[in-house]
Order: sequence, then structure tokens, then C-alpha cells
Amino acid sequence: MLQRFAGPFKEFGFSAGLLYSIDRVLQGVSPSLRLYVYELMVQPISDTVLLPPRFRKLLEIREIKPGDPALTLLPIGPEICESRFVQNAVCLGAFQRGKLIGAMWFCPRAYEEDEVRCTYVVMPAEEAVFDFDLYLFPEHRMGIGFAGIWDGANEFLRARGIRFTFSRLTRFNLASRRAHAHLGWALVGRAVFLRAWGLEIMVATLFPYVHVSVRKSGRVRLVLRPDVLPR
Repeated sequence: MLQRFAGPFKEFGFSAGLLYSIDRVLQGVSPSLRLYVYELMVQPISDTVLLPPRFRKLLEIREIKPGDPALTLLPIGPEICESRFVQNAVCLGAFQRGKLIGAMWFCPRAYEEDEVRCTYVVMPAEEAVFDFDLYLFPEHRMGIGFAGIWDGANEFLRARGIRFTFSRLTRFNLASRRAHAHLGWALVGRAVFLRAWGLEIMVATLFPYVHVSVRKSGRVRLVLRPDVLPR
């Protein structure tokens, strides 16, 4: 019992371990009670090739547009796909020998978070996107899939004049944090959301710092800027 209690603190550190434990207790009380802990990150779009030429040839990276049968292979429902395309989101797929092995999504200018009532606004508007929901099928997570899809994404975005991509990482997803650390990501802010049925309370390191909402329309806007990156 003691080891089970101490586990989150060993894995995440004291502060994050405490927040993780609170979230677990809240979920045990009701599925309508949650504590979301986010780290907001920025990554420069690099000119560096992430894969050697012989590996790049193994993957095809292309845009998956509305109505493409490949969308039905992703672990998201059609209504979610539709809501993303309504936001002008772009889906990039990674294919190996014609088979979809993974995908990631980008939104220009702003992205409406689907877990909490928050809209992320990226700056500079013409040079930044918000990326989300990078998914690789389990059998491809130990191969070239992660580096390959980012290699293709860098090329896709660079060709469109994009210099920065922002994302939010769940503080407790250590595997994702370690993977993104190799891509030159930098922290631009943190946000914690407490959801209690219809009530949501946000505390963040970005303006407006504290926000309370009781309706779906009461979304908070967080503006993300790449000021932390070296010039």
C-alpha cells in the first residue's frame, strides 16, 4: 500500500505526483470530477532532416483530407474528425508500403481544446500552428514512425512558411515528454484545470491566469508565443 501511494511521487516528483494523486481520487468519486495538468510547448520548425535518406524512402507522408477512407482507421469517431475539419485542421498521415501507420493534426491560428473549455491562440498568426493528437499504431511505436512523421511534418509546414508549432502535453505523460524533448521543444506555459460537473476552474501561468466557467460557451483564450526560444 505504501509503495502504491509513493509511486506517483517517485515517477513525477512531489508537485506533479500530488496533482496526479488528486486527479485519481477525484475520478474515483465521479467521472465528472477531473484535474487536468498541461504543459504548453513550442517547437521551431527545423531544416534538419530527422531520418537518413534510406529510411525516408520507406515512408510516405501525405495529407489525409475529409472523406479519405484512411480516416476510418484512426481511433477517433467521425464526429470528432468533422469537428476538427470545421476548425480548418489538417491531418497528416504516415504510410508504409501503402498502409497507414500513424497520423498527426495541425490547426492554424487557434485550436479549441476538446478536454476542457480552452482555446489556444498561436502567434505569430501567419507563422505558427497548433499540433495535436499524434498517434502511431502500437506495432509501429518502436520503429521509425515517430521521427518519420515529424520529419514529414517539418517539410510540410516549412513549405507553407510555418516557423513554429505549439502543443500541449499532459504533465503525466512521461513517454511523450521524453520523445518531444529530442525535437527542441521549450516550455511556454502551464495550465491546471479542475472540472467539477458543469464547473471549470483554470489556474495558469499565462493571461488571464485564473478563469471560471459554468457553460460550454465560457471558453478561456490562452495566447501562445515563441518568446522563450533563442533568437
